[in-house]
Amino acid sequence: MIDGLSLSGSYDLLADSFKLKTFNFNFRTNLFDKIDIGASAVTMPYATNSNGDFVDKLIWTKKPLSFGALLGGQITVSSSFHGGDKKEKNVIPGQQQLLTNPISGMPLDEYQQEAAYITNNPGQYANFNIPWSVNFAYSLQFTRMRNSNNTNYIVGATQNITGGGSLNLTAKWQMGMNTSFDITNKELGLITMYLTREMHCWQMSINLSNSQGNNYFNISISPKSGILRDLKINRTRYSYEL
Repeated sequence: MIDGLSLSGSYDLLADSFKLKTFNFNFRTNLFDKIDIGASAVTMPYATNSNGDFVDKLIWTKKPLSFGALLGGQITVSSSFHGGDKKEKNVIPGQQQLLTNPISGMPLDEYQQEAAYITNNPGQYANFNIPWSVNFAYSLQFTRMRNSNNTNYIVGATQNITGGGSLNLTAKWQMGMNTSFDITNKELGLITMYLTREMHCWQMSINLSNSQGNNYFNISISPKSGILRDLKINRTRYSYEL
């Protein structure tokens, strides 16, 4: 079953050339109510010359059924398992960051900025109704790029895996960890650990992270009410490996 399918594009009447802009494709579905699959792609609807550069001539003059040259895109597969109240929906830290489009180059919108903050501070969004949880996500990203000889274009790909989990030590204490691994470069990414204490109307969280020798420490005490979200105590420390 397809949960979402979209195609978008635009036409610039004031442009001197390349008036028809890129096409953006998005697709998402869910398998067995457990595995989320998403895909996106960006294509350019113009023909190319012998060097692979675009010329101001629509590709449909030669290929009527084509959507254009592939500029880039990504495929993500993610899932989570948790024990406790099945009605509670578990937020998967790190999954949201796989949904950003690396091809457009546009700045993060408000939702994406909040998702990135949740990824770096997962302890502030702990769900105590779920005694334990495990999550993972796989991402394949591909981009049209120049070859090593700078004579033509190739499609370069990168692969990443993110995963983590949480465990309720008691009804009021929760600990968890999230990490990532760059399959393409065989490098371990950001490792984040957190400890959270539920205090009725308030919540305390301690976050520790490490990435290639750079350390991050944060302790925060904040109200649960969204109206009072600015009334929080926050202390952050960094250390860098030179």
